[in-house]
Amino acid sequence: MPQHYIINFATSKINLPKIGWIKVKIHKQLFKEMGLEGNIIKSDSNSEFLKTIAVSRTPTEKYYISILTDDGEKCPEPESFSHATMIGVDVGLLTFATLSTGEKIDNPKFLKISLERLKFLQRRVSRKVIGSKNRRKAAYKLAKLHEKIANQRHDFQHKVSKKLISENQAVAVETLNIKGMKKNHKLAQAISDSAWYSFVQKLTYKAEWSGKTVLKIGQWESSSKTCSVCGYKHPNLTEDIREWLCPSCNVLHDRDINAAINIKKFAVGTTV
Repeated sequence: MPQHYIINFATSKINLPKIGWIKVKIHKQLFKEMGLEGNIIKSDSNSEFLKTIAVSRTPTEKYYISILTDDGEKCPEPESFSHATMIGVDVGLLTFATLSTGEKIDNPKFLKISLERLKFLQRRVSRKVIGSKNRRKAAYKLAKLHEKIANQRHDFQHKVSKKLISENQAVAVETLNIKGMKKNHKLAQAISDSAWYSFVQKLTYKAEWSGKTVLKIGQWESSSKTCSVCGYKHPNLTEDIREWLCPSCNVLHDRDINAAINIKKFAVGTTV
């Protein structure tokens, strides 16, 4: 809805066009920061601040009202960074993210943990008569579990992305062909559970808000196969090899840590 809505903070209600007053829970008081004082705020009178309003419903029958506002402030200019103040991140399936510092962040695998319960609830839905009250009840329980898994995943990614952005001036990541990788049916479910695209999105907009930078390298860069010390390229590095010894400089590499270091180097155009 573009305009013509009214917010009453005193009674915690919103008046929507053609719908009327709705009782709501207001989570954020952003309007005082924009100089909008008073218990009743009308969108028509404050069109320079208040933009569109969107009403959405989840499969678990929760309703949300989102108000698009414009406070007139611009995102800060990106801060300068150096090789020492940035970090490389390699995402994976066994380990959710490996950092160029050597730190590894475990993959919580929320979908895999709840998979048996999901299958059970899906079977219950399929056995109910279509259009029946029992089927709606079963579908609600299934949707509730899907919502829980999604919330767990978003919460985890928000915490990890916030940590990386707050502790570094720049974050380097690899561009992945996720759609192509999902064609491998043995890995498709695990890739979906990791939700790498969603994670990079969170990194990107958090970086814009904080004046930081997210750098992306091409998907064809040999980050895992290239020795981060001497530049030697492994000719036959398969997915099952988690460690390999460089025959040129005799350095034993952890596959993921080596990839994260190379992602950082490739992102700034550093030659080994």
